[in-house]
Amino acid sequence: MENEYVTNYWHVYSDGKQADIPFCSDEEKVFAMNSVAIVAFQNNVQVLCVNINDTHLHAVVYGENGERFKEELRRRIIVFLKREGQGDQLGDGLFMSCDRITTRRELLSKIIYTFRNCLDFYKKMPWEYRFGVGNVYFTESVVCGKALSELSFRMQKALLRTNDKMPGEWRIDERGMLIPRYFIDIQHVDNLFVTPRAFLAFLYVRKEDEQLMKQRLHAHYLESRTMEEIRKRGNKLSNSYFGKSLLKVDLRCRLQVASKMLKEGFGSKSEGFAKALYLSLDDLKNLL
Repeated sequence: MENEYVTNYWHVYSDGKQADIPFCSDEEKVFAMNSVAIVAFQNNVQVLCVNINDTHLHAVVYGENGERFKEELRRRIIVFLKREGQGDQLGDGLFMSCDRITTRRELLSKIIYTFRNCLDFYKKMPWEYRFGVGNVYFTESVVCGKALSELSFRMQKALLRTNDKMPGEWRIDERGMLIPRYFIDIQHVDNLFVTPRAFLAFLYVRKEDEQLMKQRLHAHYLESRTMEEIRKRGNKLSNSYFGKSLLKVDLRCRLQVASKMLKEGFGSKSEGFAKALYLSLDDLKNLL
């Protein structure tokens, strides 16, 4: 059952090893937490788990629009930091990856990995860390904070920095953070783990397994970042030569861009390089 195939689950994250400190203050963490909830709602995506650290974030979400959720979340945070005069902190920490999760075992492991993330960075138990979801799963459901329905739309807009109206039953705490209990799909997670015993079994995953997961995430992050940089350079050349981005030019033009980049040493005849430029590996192999 653990190897059962699943669809529309995503692990969205940035890499702390490559980051500056985009979320160094509580205000920035509050904004990031609220942004996860708001962007998920806007894209019809359910949040299953989230954790915001100083240097990076993790979220496990469910829905068809995982990639779009990642891009809009990243864009929203960048705009916020620039408006706050913190553009120097953007760095690598705001490059985000979005991995499709394909098996139930991987899904449960990623939820637990995100849930436990604060242990590595703050040495706090998940239920003690405010910018995660530990309190969602380990405390009784109680009414706390102020319901958004009690606030005027103008006040909601000022607190949440969005023109979209959020669900009135959601609640916000005294510091302006949406309380995770009201936007995390707890029932969905309960149904995935089925029993407390299964949750505990994954919670105490072997340390070597967790370390291997970290290494794989970091490697995938670097691979994705390299592809984005290749595509960014390719689009710049394409716009310069043809007045259009790579996606809007024909194969012949994309091959010219690839040839130019290879001569510059900006890549190699690899599958990743081809994919970044919307080519096949066979297309590249035919270049001199």
